[in-house]
Amino acid sequence: MNSELINAELNPAIVLLDYIRSLRLTGTKEGCKEGDCGACTVIIGEIDENNELNYKSVNSCLLPVQNVNGKHVVTIEGLNLNEKFLNPIQQAFVDEGASQCGFCTPGFIVSMTSYFLNGSNRNFSNPAYSMDGNICRCTGHNSIVRAAGKIVEKFQHGNGKDYSIRYLSDNKIVPEYFHDIKERLINLKKEFAASISENGKKLYFIGSGTDLFVQRPDEMLSSNGIFLGARNDMSSISIEKDECIIGASATVTDLLGSEVINNIFPTIGNFAELFGSTPIRNCATIGGNINNASPIGDMTSMFMALDSTIILESGSGSRKVPMNRYFKSYKTVDRKINEYMKAISFKIPSGNCFINFEKVSKRTYLDIASVNSAILLKVNDKTILDVNISAGGVAAVPLCLSETSAFLKGKEIHPQILKEASAIALTEISPISDARGSRQYKQLLLTRLFFAHF
Repeated sequence: MNSELINAELNPAIVLLDYIRSLRLTGTKEGCKEGDCGACTVIIGEIDENNELNYKSVNSCLLPVQNVNGKHVVTIEGLNLNEKFLNPIQQAFVDEGASQCGFCTPGFIVSMTSYFLNGSNRNFSNPAYSMDGNICRCTGHNSIVRAAGKIVEKFQHGNGKDYSIRYLSDNKIVPEYFHDIKERLINLKKEFAASISENGKKLYFIGSGTDLFVQRPDEMLSSNGIFLGARNDMSSISIEKDECIIGASATVTDLLGSEVINNIFPTIGNFAELFGSTPIRNCATIGGNINNASPIGDMTSMFMALDSTIILESGSGSRKVPMNRYFKSYKTVDRKINEYMKAISFKIPSGNCFINFEKVSKRTYLDIASVNSAILLKVNDKTILDVNISAGGVAAVPLCLSETSAFLKGKEIHPQILKEASAIALTEISPISDARGSRQYKQLLLTRLFFAHF
């Protein structure tokens, strides 16, 4: 924790936020405890398979403490160089009046520091995106955005990407103790081994808990026999022959930054901001998003359009389930009690193919979908050779619009054909009226998203 080595015996399901505050590191705040407000943001440093040190911002309110074992946890206190002086990021916030009540400010400072520590955050042209998971109720955000721009402009150098630990400490953005962290973590690194019990107990591998610790925090704390731990051995994204294999522990950030995925789906970066906030994307796993079995899961919609296959593992072997048959009923999947999801796979599209994702939510950003949809379309000139369309938020389970897709195959793309296809799509869905919108509204949304694909 910061510069100190912590040894503790704890319930592995205690969330990191509660443990941090029990250590009297109270700069990390509890706001929503649902991963929305960012007041609890901390930075996690981890050694990867190449013995490189990578940092990322996370919501400590949703991360089980087991998942920071052997990692570097940085709180706002760990960024203070001297109690009498502010570091440059803190000073920029003061200069621009970017703090009023101050409750949210530590989260903003930590997220902005992560911008410098974590190169992937700089895929966005605007440094304020590094704070997209932080909310301020007082300042209206304009002063915060000015502070972010000011600090980046001050330390912009060369191509703006070579922010080494030495450079950051020389410029007082991080303290000197950061120099020793990589070596200390390498010395702590141990191989992760996991086994599946055969005694019938229900076990979990938890990548981050961004859903579980919102929905069932008490169950996580009180359950006996639940194994908590991120499966780092299941986070790779690779190509085997004509298939793309994605480990269930790969995060949304891993997916969006993967060269493999970007080669297959070059426009995926256009939708990055729709998949939660930076801290959520840094933790939320592909396996978690799919096995939450939400009918409006964004990753679920995308992979269903790709006609993916779920790879399940147990002590007695593995089996594969087509994704369009994986969801049995609301929040129920075809996974046995002794099985876990190891990976998801799909055949790499060939020829003149297009992949697109569409989503409508009450807020454009940082919100779950009212309705979402994805499409895989293969065409020759204007003739549809193959098509697969998914829809979420329009039934109790995510849907593959198989009848609509079958109708479109062999047809030319034409407004009248698309109108007829959209009418067929409406016969395949059964939306209900709820807080996300009325039944009629969701029908209208799906029609509009269907047209948007073309």
